Amino acid sequence: MKLQYFQNEFFKNMMTLLSGSALAQFIPFLILPILQKWFFSPAQFGELALYTSVSMLLAQVAGFKYEFAIVKTDNQNDAENLFVGAFTITVIVSFIAAILFNVFPVFAGKLFGVSEIENYFFIIPFSIFLYSSFEILNYWNNRNKNYKRIATGKVVKTLTAESTKLSIGYWNLSSMGLVYGRLVGEFWSFAYMFFRFIRNDAKSFHLSKKDDILKTLKKYYHFPAFTMPSVFVRNTINLVFISLFATYFGTTKVGIIGISVVYVATAFGLISQSFAQVFYKKLSETKGSKALLRLYLGNAKYLLIVSILAIAFVQVVPSQWVASILGEKWIDLMPTLKILVFSYGIAFITSSLSFIYMRVNKQKQMLIFDIVHLVMVASSIYIGYHYFGSFRATLISYTIAQVIYYSFAFGIAIYFIKRVDE
Repeated sequence: MKLQYFQNEFFKNMMTLLSGSALAQFIPFLILPILQKWFFSPAQFGELALYTSVSMLLAQVAGFKYEFAIVKTDNQNDAENLFVGAFTITVIVSFIAAILFNVFPVFAGKLFGVSEIENYFFIIPFSIFLYSSFEILNYWNNRNKNYKRIATGKVVKTLTAESTKLSIGYWNLSSMGLVYGRLVGEFWSFAYMFFRFIRNDAKSFHLSKKDDILKTLKKYYHFPAFTMPSVFVRNTINLVFISLFATYFGTTKVGIIGISVVYVATAFGLISQSFAQVFYKKLSETKGSKALLRLYLGNAKYLLIVSILAIAFVQVVPSQWVASILGEKWIDLMPTLKILVFSYGIAFITSSLSFIYMRVNKQKQMLIFDIVHLVMVASSIYIGYHYFGSFRATLISYTIAQVIYYSFAFGIAIYFIKRVDE
């Protein structure tokens, strides 16, 4: 590895975010085994996974993905208009969600396939607003290179969330403690970011007229037209994954999957999220197909090394260790993790670099590929269950489909980059 890579601004900014992410993820890693062993069952973690999948399906598109445009635009006035517009849309979407989940709960349960968590429906609109608002503030800070602020926001989220889960579990206050903890974390991270915005940015912020804001939103129409549907489909894939396993094998097995995802995807995610935000900013500053290809392949190489090391580490950990530490109710955890890590390993590489599709203006094509991905995931789970019948076989079938798709996604990105004309 070249020393120059570790000295440039890109690497320094990524490490600023990574340090915050590492601390933010270290807190759950310390507390999670306690929550598993003494306070919450696999079924309760399964309910959390269902809640998260349906709330994130809506929360990640509540701002119509205009937050991405905040970073991409070179015009400060446009960025401010996009900021206000995204917030306004988020409020409207959250209000509509409140009506859907609380006035028509039976319909909502059938629509999203999560009738098992109807008791949690009243919380979902709050999660949608808080998460989406946090993301808008996140990308505003990314535009202004306030990476320390972003990193601190992540620490605030996990520290408040996990301490709340631990307190509710210890005092046995509610069986919904895992979801309440998540909501508390979302609230305080939003509150922190909003307070910093008011204190540091609001004085220089120019609030335009409604017509000017609408004009700016129309100017960046391709984000809600192409990027938002793509993100929606990707989150639908996660919802289908979780809800189908809940239907076929129950919430206890979904809890095993959910915790497996927490351990492996969170480990990958603390690097991926930090990397992706800085990578997105760097992409917007890089011109020409050759420079973009060097940036893409150069960073893919380092991500591949991380992925291989993580997969190898999981494979050598003895499965019986987890059961002996956490109890027999978690005996399926490591065997599940050993299978899913291949899926998340390759997804980590491609997803960390996924902003490349936006940079080369291939959102429309990627929407088609995402729909294909959704069909592949649903089909793989259906085939695994109906033709092989076991939980393990269904996991393997799903993982194979994931590896095939993400390998294709990596290759098609290179194809798109080579055809950039700038």
